[in-house]
Amino acid sequence: GSHTCALTTTGGVKCWGYNAGGQLGDGSNTTTSTPVDANGLTSGVSAIALGLEHTCALTAGGGVKCWGYNNFAQLGDGSTDTRLTPVDVSGLTSGVSTLSSGRFFTCVRTAAGSAKCWGSNSNGQIGDGSTTDRSAPTDVSALSSGVTRMATGYFHACALTAAGGIKC
Repeated sequence: GSHTCALTTTGGVKCWGYNAGGQLGDGSNTTTSTPVDANGLTSGVSAIALGLEHTCALTAGGGVKCWGYNNFAQLGDGSTDTRLTPVDVSGLTSGVSTLSSGRFFTCVRTAAGSAKCWGSNSNGQIGDGSTTDRSAPTDVSALSSGVTRMATGYFHACALTAAGGIKC
């Protein structure tokens, strides 16, 4: 989504590139070709996922933080307010094992093996049987357990199940 981020060996997040939506997480919307630290995330992060003008991080404690453009509630903090620095995703301060971001939405696999998604749902990418945008993590129908991996695309999401099947 016009920006790049790196996870450092110490668990920090550095981002660079286009920053009109605040997706670099440094408290500004200034575009830069030089990596900048995402505020408050210089350590303790185990994974990152980038969408279109938003970024999310999985903390070592299993929590999720997101930042950037938020017009479709893709930051999961219950609002549609753009955030220039990382904010906690509602209800996901622990218990998450993987994350993946699509165009304007993000999905996670919980440690219990369920799938949750939030943000833009114009094409049903949240997986709750509707096309209503979701501002907080929402359970994916038929994926309350047995999920081993999640992947997202532009307007879709898929999960690999423990039985070896794929649901999208």
